[in-house]
Amino acid sequence: MVVEQKEQEPIVKMRDRNVNAAAHSALARGIEALNEGEVTEETEEIRKLDTQLDHLNDYMSKMEERLKAHNDRMMETLKQQKEEREKRRRSFHERMSQNQSEDEEFKKQMSSILKRVQSVKRTEK
Repeated sequence: MVVEQKEQEPIVKMRDRNVNAAAHSALARGIEALNEGEVTEETEEIRKLDTQLDHLNDYMSKMEERLKAHNDRMMETLKQQKEEREKRRRSFHERMSQNQSEDEEFKKQMSSILKRVQSVKRTEK
């Protein structure tokens, strides 16, 4: 008996880019306000942190893309493996069915031969 299961694709959660965009725009407004005044060590530190944040966001975006591509490849591989298993299973059942029919045919032939041998033995007596 074959039981079919519903395929459920795993859900890949991606970061919400709007949250980062809002934080980034707030930082940009803060930097603009600081730029209007004189440049101090604190404003320079804020600029460095902002640059690092930009690099981190770029890195995270690239990692998300790589993970999504990797996940897609894995899902495709799993799908192919499932198809291969199903193909092998069908082939196995076909061979089993063929072997059973060949066995039945062989039994019939043997039975026929034994009946002829017995009939010949009876006629000789």
